[in-house]
Amino acid sequence: MYKVLIFNGGVYRFDELVEMVEDLGGMVLKKDHFHITRGSSYLSEEVHVTLLVPEEDEKSIKSMCKDIKGAIDESDIEDVDKNVIMTFIPVYDALSLAGTWVKAKDIENMIDCPCGAMLCRDPGIKTCVLDELDETLDKLCSQGTVKSREVDRCTEYCLSDED
Repeated sequence: MYKVLIFNGGVYRFDELVEMVEDLGGMVLKKDHFHITRGSSYLSEEVHVTLLVPEEDEKSIKSMCKDIKGAIDESDIEDVDKNVIMTFIPVYDALSLAGTWVKAKDIENMIDCPCGAMLCRDPGIKTCVLDELDETLDKLCSQGTVKSREVDRCTEYCLSDED
């Protein structure tokens, strides 16, 4: 399973943390940059990031956060919200593998069931990532993680850092 963690810290070596999370099969759900100033003086730039990481890699992520002088905490997020977030992983992975613009049908074909989210295996949930694909894509687009465009009256998607 995955855990939702919150990182707070400076931008120093922050890109190393993001690379580590992605290499371990996790993802950055939300990233906020802010500047700390006092009067007209600029003091520092900070980041506040929500991460989704595999449980078995939590220790190494926490160790990396300590190395880069950041703070990491577990998120107090409800199970319903965790299930929504878990649908992001297979969709993100499919878009990452595609590396370019793809249609929702292509994304659906790239996701094997059961996927990494394992929601369809949970008797209390009774849903599949594929059943929630359009909703998940909409949420990822509204977050800025995924971009969408219309081509020949068909919507295509790609990760925001891809073209």
